[in-house]
Amino acid sequence: MRRPVALLAYGFLLLAAACGPSSSGNGDDTGGGDGGQTVDADPTAPDAPRVIDASSIDGSIAYPDAMPYDDGGSCTTWMCENPVVDGCMPGTADVCGNGTDEDCDGEVDEGCACQAGAVQSCFRGPPGRRGVGSCVDGMQTCVGSGEFTYWGPCTGGITPSADACDSQDNDCNGCADDNPACCVVELACPGPGDMPDGAPFDNYVIDGTMFFGGAVTSWAWDVTGGPCDQLLQSSVGSVTYTLSGQTTSTLTFRPTLSGDYTVHVVITAADGTVYECTFIVHIKGPGLRIEMCSDKTADTDIDLHVHRPGTTTPWFSTTTTSSSVNPDDCYYRNCKASSTTALANWGYANSPLPECQNGPDGTGWTTLGYCRNPRLDIDSIYDSGVPENVNIDVPANNGTYRVMAAYYSGSSTAGTLVAHPMVNVYCGGHLVGSYGAAPDVVTTFDHSGGWGGGDMWRVVDVTPQVATTDGDGDGFVDTTGCTLNPLHPPGMTTGYWVTDGDRTY
Repeated sequence: MRRPVALLAYGFLLLAAACGPSSSGNGDDTGGGDGGQTVDADPTAPDAPRVIDASSIDGSIAYPDAMPYDDGGSCTTWMCENPVVDGCMPGTADVCGNGTDEDCDGEVDEGCACQAGAVQSCFRGPPGRRGVGSCVDGMQTCVGSGEFTYWGPCTGGITPSADACDSQDNDCNGCADDNPACCVVELACPGPGDMPDGAPFDNYVIDGTMFFGGAVTSWAWDVTGGPCDQLLQSSVGSVTYTLSGQTTSTLTFRPTLSGDYTVHVVITAADGTVYECTFIVHIKGPGLRIEMCSDKTADTDIDLHVHRPGTTTPWFSTTTTSSSVNPDDCYYRNCKASSTTALANWGYANSPLPECQNGPDGTGWTTLGYCRNPRLDIDSIYDSGVPENVNIDVPANNGTYRVMAAYYSGSSTAGTLVAHPMVNVYCGGHLVGSYGAAPDVVTTFDHSGGWGGGDMWRVVDVTPQVATTDGDGDGFVDTTGCTLNPLHPPGMTTGYWVTDGDRTY
């Protein structure tokens, strides 16, 4: 069960600013494989952030003091005595499916076939430095269709850079601050594993004075989110999370979606010196989470639907001509706490109230006293910058959930506006599939007709693999992976399955 937000003050463990080995990683990748359908729920397991139980230390997490390191002024031990081997093999082909740039040409898994929409972890740097020091994997999505698929660019994560005297191994060579300028280190940036996981709808508080203990004249924080945030920011100028305190020492970050968020802070000291920290905060919702966003959210009402495993009843209603709500179809009419009809009951246990009470429909869930599974936490109706989000905290093991997006209506445009929805699949808190992202956008998605019509995009069948134990201590048995089967028009092996007014499964 989620820890109470009031008990958390997010911190990190200070890595000693020394001229020697800092940390090492095995560089193993547990991602999506070479176009395979089964995707591990934790593609960055070697670098997964630790969860810190604040209650064990009297309701708070103690930060270490950001103290300067001084080796006595000799600065004779700054060189890295045993750097990691880069592992570059120029002229060789990349090993497919491991997200590694073996030939060190700046492209990851180029020339490798993959399954369109699949997501894998990847590293934009020498193979030997993957998982070492400050380096953190990014993600890449398989793009294209049919026989012409390929891995898109590796984005996000943290790649090697020059050591910055910040208590971290920025160049990921196995040694922290191995730079002659780093005899005195006054900055203690958090590295991989230092920041605990957060949760959707909870405030994540970061105190910058734990990074730098000196006098400061200015602070500047910024955060970069995942696929939906990047789509919304580029199209409608908004993001799904909120920030407060961006120009103060303490940033309060409130996410609504799962995934990796890159946090960056610029600190200007009283003497004019400029310091910077960049690190990853992982936001993890349990089980299966499906999110849908669009580049035209301010003008359209596109609804996210998830179908119950083992059933093939029509979408929306029990028949293709009736308006009665289908309990096998989870969407805005029967999966919100404020739904006008009975909540969908798929026989799953309810979740504790902290899993949903801080969301947009939190008042309704608080009144009920629990979080239903499945549930729609976020419903977007002509709202700019708001995604839709269906969650199942403990999905059925090997049950297949079909995902669909329906263009229900438009505002003043009456549905004539072309929209480009994107659907992302998270298993166990990790992104495993992304569909509809550029350059593979859904085209001509522009019709509105309510119950009698409307374009419908059958996106993907998702089959989670669920363990029998709670290995990460979050109160839920672990969702360990998902098998993804992108859907195409009947009889075809490529293309998006979009129909107009056809509500059949």
